[in-house]
Amino acid sequence: MTDLPLPDLSASPADLVERRELRERLVKAMSGLGDRCKELLRLKLEGRSFPEIQKIMGAGAINTIYTWDHRCRKNLLDAMGGDWEARR
Repeated sequence: MTDLPLPDLSASPADLVERRELRERLVKAMSGLGDRCKELLRLKLEGRSFPEIQKIMGAGAINTIYTWDHRCRKNLLDAMGGDWEARR
């Protein structure tokens, strides 16, 4: 049997810096979103399904949630300068 080396899964210092910068950009961008978008994104991050979100947020139709989600993600991306990656 041949032993294969396991990959080092620990983050490098550069990876940690990139993650911190992305987190800071996300927090700043999210602070400019409306309350509905903040709530929708929070529920998604909790792992809630769209039907669950529909009930929690009191939307009349599931398509309303899909529309809100699309708009919120677009607004978030716009607030991040149109790119998820940091511009150097």
